[in-house]
Amino acid sequence: MRRGAWADDLESMRAAADDDVIAVVALMALGVPESTIYRRCRKDGPWQLLAPATVLLSNGPPTRRQRLVAALLHAGPGSMVTGLDAARAHGLRRGELPEDVHVLIAAFRQVRSVRGIRVERTKRLPTPVLRDGLPVAPLDRCVLDAVRRLRDRGRIAAILTEPVQRRMVTRQALRLELDAGCRRGSGTPREVLGSIDDGVRSPAEFDVRRWWSEHPDLGTMRWNVRLFDVQGRFLGIADAFDEEIGLVAQVDSTEHHFMTPDQVVETERQHRAYRSAGLHVVGIRPSRLRSDREGLYRDVLDARTVAASLPRVDVGWRPDIEAGA
Repeated sequence: MRRGAWADDLESMRAAADDDVIAVVALMALGVPESTIYRRCRKDGPWQLLAPATVLLSNGPPTRRQRLVAALLHAGPGSMVTGLDAARAHGLRRGELPEDVHVLIAAFRQVRSVRGIRVERTKRLPTPVLRDGLPVAPLDRCVLDAVRRLRDRGRIAAILTEPVQRRMVTRQALRLELDAGCRRGSGTPREVLGSIDDGVRSPAEFDVRRWWSEHPDLGTMRWNVRLFDVQGRFLGIADAFDEEIGLVAQVDSTEHHFMTPDQVVETERQHRAYRSAGLHVVGIRPSRLRSDREGLYRDVLDARTVAASLPRVDVGWRPDIEAGA
């Protein structure tokens, strides 16, 4: 079988590809016959199709980035990555990547979803941001596109609280984007954003806050507040604080707070400062919400009794606005 001149210049094909992903029309422009392209993409061939008319110039398992490139080629001009893949590109770490990659296109375009690629038409196509050479939706849009398709409150809280906790986006920006978008799938994200408005900054705190709200006898807590002693000296940022009895609740979850050794030292300093100021501190491990809810309830009740028995202390507080205004 005679081979065309293209076969002697495979480097040109790879140079024209993005991460070895290239459109069939681009290969044809390089002189590769269409029939040859599809023959090489047959089972056990040297190439493979990642999407209609979209080729990977190898036959091994594609990387996630190669799948994203293929999705953008399939979706066409003006498309962009959204959802958790875009959130990853922005630097977020929480959430499990879904099986499908998710791309946005303008509402007037007619491109269908295919296996492994979810194509969403939208009248609110945002201006993309370039990350790793790929156009991705802005941070507020991509995280909300991700959580609209989830039902688990814990997973939604993990995704929405991370960018606020890390000061990458404000809670107001998330709420504006949620209000501007489709109402479908917005109920639970709206509940989570309500918790963020109340000061919750992590999925662990979200779970603890929901549990606390189920027990009115545990009192009303203020979440993520800065505490100061009577001289106005900063004591620390309390995960939850009951100013009536001087009780501080700290949610012990290093996983969700991304704590470094320096942060662990700072947490220990804060606990000493709270106790020196006359406050009582109770630690809450979120795992007990699953394994020992009744025992946790009794422990918090006991902590409230101890805090209420201590002399009343004059401690000032204010919301930790810096944690995601």
